[in-house]
Amino acid sequence: MTTNIKHKHADHVIIIEGHAFKADSAGRWDLTDIWRTLGLPKGKAPGSWRTRQAKQMEELHFLQLSHGSGAWAAKRAAIAYAAWVSLEFETLVYDAFEAILELPEVAPIVAEHMAKLGHSHSADILKRMTFSDKCDWKSMGRRRDTRTTEEKRLDALMRRNRARNGGM
Repeated sequence: MTTNIKHKHADHVIIIEGHAFKADSAGRWDLTDIWRTLGLPKGKAPGSWRTRQAKQMEELHFLQLSHGSGAWAAKRAAIAYAAWVSLEFETLVYDAFEAILELPEVAPIVAEHMAKLGHSHSADILKRMTFSDKCDWKSMGRRRDTRTTEEKRLDALMRRNRARNGGM
């Protein structure tokens, strides 16, 4: 009997510097792909990350280094790797996770951005994933939202801040 339990971050997409990166079914991101795509420094390749923290991440199964086929990292290890690269890169990666994983209401905005970048298929998948879960079926068809994408994004950020501050 096989159990098909999907990781909570499976297939999630993060956007870093305009590039979309999708987690695998185990909720891990390919650090090697991120490193190559973003053109990070050669000395900061995931395979060069051999610190005590990287070893701990491997022991805790947050990081899987496969020499020759990539480095796969859970959210925690991806942020730790980004911090090893630079403070600026850590901030970019952290913000990317916050936008998608902690604020799923901005997923439609990200999908729109992905479509503009030419990733229409992935954008459609993201739209379908979030539509059913986040749809307010009672208000469908009552009012058309005419706000710009930027206004919607700011509204989502304000809701997040209110929730963090106890609704104030």
